Amino acid sequence: MKKTALLLSSLLTLTPAIAEEAAEPLLSERENVQRFIERMVSKHQFERAPLTEMINQLALREKKKKSGTSDAKRKAKMNNPAESRPWAEYRGKHVKPGIIKNGVKFWNRHQQTLARAEQQYGVPAHIIMGVLGVETRYGGYMGKNPVINALATFAFNYPKRERFFSSELEEFLLLAREEKQDPFSYLGSYAGAMGMPQFMPSNYRKLAVDFDQDGKKDIWHTPADAIGSIANYLNHHGWTTGTPIATPARYQPVTPITETKVETGDSLWTIAKRLQSQNGGSMGDLMSDIQQLNPQAFVNNNPNQLMLGAQLKLPAAIEPGYRHLILKKLRPKFELSQILQQGFEIDPDYPADAKALLLELKGEKGVEHWIALHNFYVISKYNPRTLYTMAVFQLSEEIRKAYNNQSEPANAT
Repeated sequence: MKKTALLLSSLLTLTPAIAEEAAEPLLSERENVQRFIERMVSKHQFERAPLTEMINQLALREKKKKSGTSDAKRKAKMNNPAESRPWAEYRGKHVKPGIIKNGVKFWNRHQQTLARAEQQYGVPAHIIMGVLGVETRYGGYMGKNPVINALATFAFNYPKRERFFSSELEEFLLLAREEKQDPFSYLGSYAGAMGMPQFMPSNYRKLAVDFDQDGKKDIWHTPADAIGSIANYLNHHGWTTGTPIATPARYQPVTPITETKVETGDSLWTIAKRLQSQNGGSMGDLMSDIQQLNPQAFVNNNPNQLMLGAQLKLPAAIEPGYRHLILKKLRPKFELSQILQQGFEIDPDYPADAKALLLELKGEKGVEHWIALHNFYVISKYNPRTLYTMAVFQLSEEIRKAYNNQSEPANAT
């Protein structure tokens, strides 16, 4: 009995120490969180004690690993889960009859507001509808996560994302203070995007508008504010009124150039430049290769003196056909004429010197090629992914067709 009593006594004595050791540290004790608190206090004059108390109330999601899931798959899902799908599958998720039908209904209900937004900001109504449809199904799926928890999770639990999301958390707390609202009352997406147009806090503060002029910017419950905010966003990023967005392209392979004759005005640089426009590659490598293949075509081996009339052998393509024209970023870089010279044809008569972008997608019937112009890039500022941008564009086109084919559109506000 004495041994048992001593054992129980020892356990009771150790319990507080064990409990203290096992207790989770406060969120505000983390070094990166302390840096954030200090920034909010010194830069924006937040009171330290209330801010610290609020941060310690946050419920952050922890990183979870499922058995059988590779690190690469987890990373891909975190970055953008839908973007790893083929275009045919992605399109099927966003451009389908029910979404188009509901888009027409929404347009009918808010046609006057959409028309006013188009007139004021220059962004067509159907493009605004495309964004609303892809983002939240016209407000049907806006997210139920407390925005502050979502932003803080990525800001404090994901070091690679800390810079962006700590900045967005900063913007969010400023937003809540400006609107005199409880920070925990805002609901949004898994990543903290808010309302019908899914604005991040920085975009909300900068570009959301009170389009119905009732004294507040409400992109959750007021369609007019959501419509005006999207139009203002695209206008801010350079939307050009009345210009095309994208069109399908047909590809007919061209015969690669393997030889050329030196004509008046030709130089090593101009010949390499023409070759680069067809095959890609760096100018330095191309000029060096041309010299090595044609030593007899240069006067005294001088790269600045080509013999007029010399027949030059040209280096083979380092990339198959048009591949060098497909860029990771969606900012148009090439002139349309450069793309068409590679064997592509389009029906619209776009200006030959227009900056354009070549897209290659995996569609239901095989590879699809599209030529996109400046406004396609503007849409991508909402989400810089090819599939997302194309889904917004194609959904908007289908909604416009369905809206225009109505026999009797309803009158609306």
